[in-house]
Amino acid sequence: MEGFLDGAYLSALAALAGAIIGGVTSFATTWLTTTTQARATRLATELSARQDLYGRYMTELATLFADALKSDKVDYAKLTGAFALKGRIELMSSGPVVEAADRALKFVVDLTMGPPRSDAEVRAMMDDRNADVIGDFAKACRTELRALG
Repeated sequence: MEGFLDGAYLSALAALAGAIIGGVTSFATTWLTTTTQARATRLATELSARQDLYGRYMTELATLFADALKSDKVDYAKLTGAFALKGRIELMSSGPVVEAADRALKFVVDLTMGPPRSDAEVRAMMDDRNADVIGDFAKACRTELRALG
């Protein structure tokens, strides 16, 4: 027993324990840093993809909205892009964003099926809060993106 408690043994045991603790700590720190960086990169990529998708959808809606003001027929070929983008929104977005996207597209289609609008009617629509479906969609997107970021 006396040989076991010898100073040389204790020093060797302490050095070995220190090396093990140092190695485990280094590994844990590296793993945690790498995991955190990977998560941040994934989140940045996801936010960028959503921003791009939402921007393209709003551009598509704005084009359809402008066409709808002077038309009384639905051009289904023009709607395909908006429906495709809406489908992608449904795959990756929260409920409020999906609902706002759906309301906006339905509003534009309903607008198209109505009579062409005069310039005065178009101007009046700009003041009508219920007609700002693209703005409502943008607000839902902004809320979601802030919650994710």
